[in-house]
Amino acid sequence: MSREDIPRVNPWTVWMLILIMLSGILVYYNWLKKLTIDFGDGRPPMLRTVDRFRADGHTGESVELFDTKKKFYLIGYFYAGDEKEALAVCERMKKMRDSVPEISNISLVGFSMDPELDTSKKLSEFAKRNGYVSNEWTFVTGDRERIRKYMNKNFRYPGHEKPEEYRQTETDLYARELRISLVYQSDNDEEAFIRGVYWEGINKGEVKNDSTLKDDIRYLVNQLKKPNPKSK
Repeated sequence: MSREDIPRVNPWTVWMLILIMLSGILVYYNWLKKLTIDFGDGRPPMLRTVDRFRADGHTGESVELFDTKKKFYLIGYFYAGDEKEALAVCERMKKMRDSVPEISNISLVGFSMDPELDTSKKLSEFAKRNGYVSNEWTFVTGDRERIRKYMNKNFRYPGHEKPEEYRQTETDLYARELRISLVYQSDNDEEAFIRGVYWEGINKGEVKNDSTLKDDIRYLVNQLKKPNPKSK
């Protein structure tokens, strides 16, 4: 093959390819740098925003959720009619809460997967029977479809019903939801955010082990002690 047969490459095409490669490297570097700044110091990620929500509580009174800044919310999702599964979630929430005894501004919120069956009266009986009687506990009921849509949109908790052939008992109506979420809104945030998703024994993707909750909360508390640049 002679030199004349070799196709000639436009120098501008070469330079354009080099510029595209350099741009990609720069974008990746900036993303990696931001990731290191945001999370390399142990800062809990701001996973998703959470809408304010009003519903019926287990005491029979209306409750307003995620409307208070500098307050921590631990969120669980279960069907209280299946007491064994409900206790598995609530006891984890209690254990996680007890890991930060110095924190007073915290609320433990259990959303019902089936508010039509988990009435305020039944949730109140469940709470009293199992010792969840402090003011920190709130069990949420109300319109079934409204709660299910809210939990799916904000927390990605679908609340799947089990097919009859997979139900082991009469109360085994729903697939177990093992994730517990931490919601928090700082002074600088316009909305509340999910700052952690926890699953006992799991540490993969956005899901972390229950034991990391205390580090996440303490980090956020320490941030409160730092001067607010907006106030200057």
